[in-house]
Amino acid sequence: MTKLTVSIEDISMLEQIKQAISLLRGVSTVTLTRQPKTGMDRAMEDIRLGRVFDASSVEDLINKCKA
Repeated sequence: MTKLTVSIEDISMLEQIKQAISLLRGVSTVTLTRQPKTGMDRAMEDIRLGRVFDASSVEDLINKCKA
């Protein structure tokens, strides 16, 4: 048996893609394995969702973190 790995970024289409792959001739199983998010993945998600703030200086950043 040979494995094919497909990486999907937009998980909203996951079920449809899984169904489409299972319809292909010769496909015996379709399994889903979620990879844990890395620190970079979480940081990029924070940026995309607007969970960021500005600091004018290091002191300002420290004060905002303490609040």
